[in-house]
Amino acid sequence: MDFSHGKSGRPSILAIVYTDGAAACRLMSDLGRRLRDAGVVVAGLVPYQGAVDDGSPRCDMEVEELSSHFILQLAEERGKQPHGCRVDPEAVQEAAALIAASFRNAPELLIVNKFGKLEADGGGLSDVISDAVDQGIPVIVGVPERHLATWRCFTSGLAEEASLDSPRIQQWLARRGFGLRRNTVGPQHVLNSAA
Repeated sequence: MDFSHGKSGRPSILAIVYTDGAAACRLMSDLGRRLRDAGVVVAGLVPYQGAVDDGSPRCDMEVEELSSHFILQLAEERGKQPHGCRVDPEAVQEAAALIAASFRNAPELLIVNKFGKLEADGGGLSDVISDAVDQGIPVIVGVPERHLATWRCFTSGLAEEASLDSPRIQQWLARRGFGLRRNTVGPQHVLNSAA
């Protein structure tokens, strides 16, 4: 991917790198909703509030597309096999189409909850991420540590990186003006709750 063609000349991408998937789900979900509720025009997928991993063995992989508020199921049940759940590539493509359609509303930010195996293999939401960067839309992506090398290759090493508890997340948002919103949720509350 060539990410040097954004409107500013340098892409605005933040990878939130993690090893704890449940904590990453909570952060991405909270971050997306708080920014949207604060008036940021945001697109993308975050774990659905009721679907954040609680440790129970089930195939719930529900996500919310932030601009439309649609709830999507991304997992398919595979019975009682050792790995009884897996991501449904067709459902992910439907989600990608929904996000791509939201680009007509000129989002200020794209959030993608996970750069997973599908994206690491060049599928999934990788085209949506590339399209957002090409359109100059800032992007935040959750990146599991196991996919970090592939992510760095995918972004040509141009993405900034932060851990789940890093103040760099707040700083990245503030540099893009997302901390300056004065709607129903105060900017400091948005930034502090997202860290």
